[in-house]
Amino acid sequence: QEQREAAIYLLNYLASHPDATISFMASSMILHIHSDASYLTASNARSRVGGHFFLSNSHKQNAPFSGPIHSLVQVIKSVVSSAAEAEIGGLFLNAQEGVPMRN
Repeated sequence: QEQREAAIYLLNYLASHPDATISFMASSMILHIHSDASYLTASNARSRVGGHFFLSNSHKQNAPFSGPIHSLVQVIKSVVSSAAEAEIGGLFLNAQEGVPMRN
């Protein structure tokens, strides 16, 4: 019932605003990425990587959180020899995802 009402609300909105658009403008928002990895926690001696991407207008390390725009959860394909290597692999994978978003 609740989903039906939400769908009807959306359809009514779309019918009454046929020329609605979404506008994107440049702002002072900065992409922040929190990266983490766990060593030897996946099958076949592999490690897991996670990343949390969000926007904020602060350069500070503890920037105000504005809600996630992307999350990365992945198993590193190669076997790493230390927790430090897993963390570096996590940074690399998160940077690969983040660079296209930033540009």
